[in-house]
Amino acid sequence: MCGKVSIIMACYNSGKTIRKAIDSILAQTYDNWVMICCDDGSTDDTFDILKAYKEQYPDKFVIIRNEKNMMLPFSLNKCLENVTTEL
Repeated sequence: MCGKVSIIMACYNSGKTIRKAIDSILAQTYDNWVMICCDDGSTDDTFDILKAYKEQYPDKFVIIRNEKNMMLPFSLNKCLENVTTEL
């Protein structure tokens, strides 16, 4: 059996679509994972949505927030800095 997996995701102004992406992960049959999400300075409700998932699933989510939009590579690297799993 596979060990614990980190799923990383960077998002920016994704309030309209982020629930669908996260709910897709939650619907998977493999449940030994943690999701590390970096909000890249969104100006919509993206960060509030991420916080709500963290509150509902505290052991499944790590939420990071950039103060301003730093672009995808920077945000994904921030996620990678927070990985503590083998995979």
